[in-house]
Amino acid sequence: MIQAKAPGKLYIAGEYAVTEPGYKSVLIAVDRFVTAAIEASNEITGTIHSKTLHYEPVTFNRNEDKIEISDVHAANQLKYVVTAIEVFEQYAKSCNIKLKHFHLTIDSNLADASGQKYGLGSSAAVLVSVIKVLNEFYEMELSNLYIYKLAVISNMRLQSLSSCGDIAVSVYSGWLAYSTFDHEWVKQQMKETSVEEVLEKNWPGLHIEPLQAPENMEVLIGWTGSPASSPHLVSEVKRLKSDPIFYGEFLDQSNTCVENLIYAFKTNNIKGVQKMIRQNRSIIQQMDKEATVDIETKKLKLLCDIGERFGGAAKTSGAGGGDCGITIIDNKVDKPSIYEVWEKEGIKPLKFKIYHGQ
Repeated sequence: MIQAKAPGKLYIAGEYAVTEPGYKSVLIAVDRFVTAAIEASNEITGTIHSKTLHYEPVTFNRNEDKIEISDVHAANQLKYVVTAIEVFEQYAKSCNIKLKHFHLTIDSNLADASGQKYGLGSSAAVLVSVIKVLNEFYEMELSNLYIYKLAVISNMRLQSLSSCGDIAVSVYSGWLAYSTFDHEWVKQQMKETSVEEVLEKNWPGLHIEPLQAPENMEVLIGWTGSPASSPHLVSEVKRLKSDPIFYGEFLDQSNTCVENLIYAFKTNNIKGVQKMIRQNRSIIQQMDKEATVDIETKKLKLLCDIGERFGGAAKTSGAGGGDCGITIIDNKVDKPSIYEVWEKEGIKPLKFKIYHGQ
């Protein structure tokens, strides 16, 4: 049996501007995973088993480029898994790889014990884990960039609002500077050319750059227990674009802030990182005033204010409106006290580590 795992993610900065091509963000991979396991099938069909969906294994067949599952309800629940297989196998066939039947099992620890998600990008991790395990199964030795692009193509067939930063950090792990690609250009390429040709081309606007964190710097993560809807909040940002002056200023401020943040990383400057985290929070708060939904909810504000009280630099992470907030600290700071006060206020510390790959 072959196994491959893909980590969850958290945004550190730039999470709204990153929906526009060329505008940078910073993310981390955390040590919580979607794991895909695969083994060859000796039968004329294969099976897919998602432990997180509590399904028994379902049988699948191939019909040209499509994966067909007999259980319609299961097929809908497994659409990320199925689409990743379809896209990967289209590419494999273009490389003259003979397709095989297999048993695929998906498991995840990107949620709490009750099954409530932490907001760590589980859909992206599913796509990446499936493509990574198929890459090993078919012995194709694809680069990280090709794994990323195959997962993105899969994602774009399912939804189009994502910047795909969660996919990038799920592939590359660690700390990552990321800007998204020209989505319309990639969509056009997908319509007009093969998967193989789309992979080979340079994607306009795409930037993926691993970063090294300053020494003695830590990220504390707090979970509010209420989920955020990224598509809903990203849609709200799209609405704000109707004011081009406000939106243009927001993008410029965010990009300058994130560029300075990346510079602070490269110069091993914790104080510089903290300054830019606070600045990024302020930029998002300006957007919050214009939005019709709360980005920094009362609980997220409390989470941030507690982090600041103990000398950390804090902000919401990702879409806001729920899920997680972060506090960047020098590791000399009294971490247990932050956790203790968070817990008193109903905020759960997620004591995850940054995952730097296998």
